[in-house]
Formats: sequence, C-alpha cells, structure tokens
Amino acid sequence: MNKNDSRLASSCIALLAAGIASTGLAEEVSFSRDIRPLLSDRCFACHGPDEQERQATLRLDQADGPEGAYRTELGIVGITPGSVDDSEVWLRIISDDEDQMMPPPEAHQKPLSDEEKRLIRQWIEAGAPYEDFWAFVPPQRPQLPAVKNGNWSRQEIDLFVLRKLESLGLEPSIEADKRTLIRRVTLDLTGLPPTREEVHTFLNDESAAAYEHLVDRLLDREQYGEHMARYWLDLVRFADTNGMH
Repeated sequence: MNKNDSRLASSCIALLAAGIASTGLAEEVSFSRDIRPLLSDRCFACHGPDEQERQATLRLDQADGPEGAYRTELGIVGITPGSVDDSEVWLRIISDDEDQMMPPPEAHQKPLSDEEKRLIRQWIEAGAPYEDFWAFVPPQRPQLPAVKNGNWSRQEIDLFVLRKLESLGLEPSIEADKRTLIRRVTLDLTGLPPTREEVHTFLNDESAAAYEHLVDRLLDREQYGEHMARYWLDLVRFADTNGMH
C-alpha cells in the first residue's frame, strides 16, 4: 500500500457525491447488478426457485427451461429478448388492472418505481441477458481502461476509479499531506485516531515505504481486529439477538 490508496478513498467519496443515479444512465444494464436484486425483492417469492411457492409455472431466476422466463405457454412468452411489447412480464409490470399487475396488490410488495421500470425495460430491449450468480463465475483480470491522466496513480485499480471520474467531468482529489494520511488510515483500520507518538513517527519517516510501514503497524494491532469484528457484529445484529443466533 502507498499514498495512492488514500486517493482511491477520496475518489470513491467523490463518486458518491456525484450521485449514483447518474452512473446508471451511462452504463449498460447488468442483470446481476441491476435486475436480479429487483426480481429477487419483488418477484422471486412467486416466480423464483421455490417450487412449492411458484405461481403460473414461471420462474424469473433463470432464462431457459420448461418454466424459465423465455418459455412460451399458450402463445404467451414471459420475457421476449429485445421486445417489451411481446413480454408478458413487462405488460404485467406496467398494467393498471389489479387482476393483472405484477407484483399483485395482495402480495403487499413495494411497487416498482419509474426508475426501476426503466431499468427492466432497458434490460429487456438489450436482449434480456441472464448472468450466473457472481460467486459461480471464475474471476478474470479485466483490461485496464483508457484514461486521460494515466500518470495520476501507480495503482491499476485507481484507473477504474479515474475512468468514472473523467466520464463525470470530475478531477481527482489532490494528494493528502502526511498528517491527513495517517489520520485517515488509522481511523479506517482501527476506528481510533492516531496517537501523537504515531504521528511523529510517521512524519519523521522519510523513506519511500513510510506509508507501507504505517499500514503494517496498524494491521498488527489488536484494535484492527476489533474494528473489523464490529462490522460483522452489526451485520448479524448482535445487539438485537434473542439468543437464537
């Protein structure tokens, strides 16, 4: 790790400030990122993998198969790649008829917003491509993106952040001073501010690997493990447990 890692954090904050909605307009719709979460939240209870609860012999978690989204029954196609007008799922999504609309009112599901409908429409018109769940897809090293300011960072991962920044007309944050760096990384890794002695040690370290040495010291501290464990405890709702978890 080096100083450029702090640039990544600053850049990510800048991306969030620019607004998540704006990113969706500039990118292709991804089934795994954009569509599967919507279908899982609103549709899979009745049209998902649970065959005991499945309705109308239609499952939307897969494309092919006798009950898959692409299947045709009595001349009606669940999802027709490339055509929303020929996709019964889409016609049910936009329907105002309570006997036809999906999700149905009796399901007590939150209605799809206009933005969520736009994503589904864009996905269908793009061919309704399904993707395997990310955990089952072998990772592949992507090609590095072309950027204007290629000398901004030595970290390859930063180039992906920079590409998004440039597409939004944003400039990367300037490199932070050493006092700011140690405060950021210490709070990030331990949840605590640096001590005065730690600040002086870092400021007096003029070696090219000063930042790496700082990070190594922080990773060796017990407070690092405690801080990481807090995220897990929050995830499993440790404070809300009734003893059954």
